[in-house]
Amino acid sequence: MIFLNFLLILSLLGLTLSYPLDLGHLNIGVWLSGAAYCGKDKYKSMLLGGPALGFVYKDTIYDIKTDLQGYIGTLSTTKSIYVVLRGSSSIMNWLDDFEVNQVSYTTYPECNCQVHNGFYRSALSVSNKTIETVKALKKIYPTYSVVVTGHSYGASCGQLITMELEKNGIQTKLYNYGQPRVGNLKYAAFVNTIINEYWRATHNKDIVPHVPPTEVLGYYHSCREVFEDINGKLTQCSSSICEDLNCSDQYSLTQTNIDDHLYYLGHRVSCDESTLYMGP
Repeated sequence: MIFLNFLLILSLLGLTLSYPLDLGHLNIGVWLSGAAYCGKDKYKSMLLGGPALGFVYKDTIYDIKTDLQGYIGTLSTTKSIYVVLRGSSSIMNWLDDFEVNQVSYTTYPECNCQVHNGFYRSALSVSNKTIETVKALKKIYPTYSVVVTGHSYGASCGQLITMELEKNGIQTKLYNYGQPRVGNLKYAAFVNTIINEYWRATHNKDIVPHVPPTEVLGYYHSCREVFEDINGKLTQCSSSICEDLNCSDQYSLTQTNIDDHLYYLGHRVSCDESTLYMGP
């Protein structure tokens, strides 16, 4: 507890710890996140392409009330267990996106912070199943790392799922794309004290990382942003100023667009572009 409090103080002072960016996970994650849009009925039969070629499906994540979907599997080339969450694809997902009121973050009471109600409810709805499956896979693949990834709504829920996995003693890496803000300033700082390897990719003028807004609703991002400019150049942003004005935040909300949300690392984040075969 004392150590966690110490790390939280460092983070609030702008002294977050730095961990190396793994370009392998970054590139694989965007293909896995795209394949998540294929939907739960296709996860078992789909064949992933690109750097995710060889991925082996293990289990499906699904909650009927929130319609949060995703899948879990392994990739021998990186010796990793991947937890992948789908972005907004249904009315229920959009309703959760728009539930921007903040609620108490009870997973870590010591944080004494607030998070997005819709994202938190969605993440908690699949957390038990995710933890159970990951623990079972870790027994089979004890040397494999655990990586959570997702795009958009799936990215925000993925951050919260990663925190749940860490709470249950499972060291987890997080690589996501176009993530909306998840909680207040205390929560954003606290995340960086728990998740050792967290990289949040943003693309040029993508609108989604700009919401919910800080000025009106008091939402903030955690650190370790990777900014992709219009030419595809990647920049590792400030490890202490989480809303870095040299990266995504160089653009105001009115300057953003939705088109940049659909492409990351030169890849369209979609089912068709991420799979070689979707199954019957």
